[in-house]
Amino acid sequence: MAKISTNILLLIAILLLSSGVHAQKTINIKGAKGTGELVGRISYEEARREALNQAKVEALRKAGVSEHLQSYESLFRSELDNDFSEFFSSDIQAELQGAVQNYEIVNHERKVDPETNLFIVEVTIDATVVLYDTKPDPTFNVRVEGIKGVYEVGELLTFSVFATQKCYLHIFSISDTYTAQMYPNAWESFMEIPANKKVMFPFEQIIEYELFKESEKPELNRLILVFTKKPIRFLNHSGGEEQKTSSEAIFSWIYSLTPDIRKVDYQVFTLR
Repeated sequence: MAKISTNILLLIAILLLSSGVHAQKTINIKGAKGTGELVGRISYEEARREALNQAKVEALRKAGVSEHLQSYESLFRSELDNDFSEFFSSDIQAELQGAVQNYEIVNHERKVDPETNLFIVEVTIDATVVLYDTKPDPTFNVRVEGIKGVYEVGELLTFSVFATQKCYLHIFSISDTYTAQMYPNAWESFMEIPANKKVMFPFEQIIEYELFKESEKPELNRLILVFTKKPIRFLNHSGGEEQKTSSEAIFSWIYSLTPDIRKVDYQVFTLR
């Protein structure tokens, strides 16, 4: 996780929302069910998570998303396992017709499958499904360079970004124990990235991102960089300097953005 150190405090008092963020159609789905088998070494929680994946896919089916359901199931599983690489495949992004923007688990219970006589966990959710009426913009591309595969504790995180259109950036940091919005933050303003120009991060060069970890073991860190054509703020984080959040909150926000105004990049490195 990046540790922010600076003597300069910038007060950020911006709430920028765009009418295009929620322009797509949303459908409320009630009672979507999924199941997960309790077999072998599978724990109740693991079976419950598998059932939740299936319930999300069922919610999409009920909302009218009939194609690529197998891809969706794989994506939801990768979210819950903190392995997001498949989600950021350009092919997968182009296929997305909709997404489970948010959901509420209304029931989960252990029962016996009448067909197999195996113990299962059944999860029932109410979900909001967003249906996209746009596709990714092929003229909007980004490039992130300079992030190494391995860092030592105490090294500074710097890299460059390049975008073919002017845009804005959010950076989220996810480790095995910590999820937070790294940028923008209380010290750095929400800056516009110019088109067709390589710029270095940190943008304002007033703070340093020093890498640290609490464990003595090597730690896998994931950076999710969300570029948007409009200055749309992510607000679902805790107050204070750490800006803690969750991977599900991040994905819910990403899903709320129409595919034509966003571009997402995924970077992974090990901190030892």
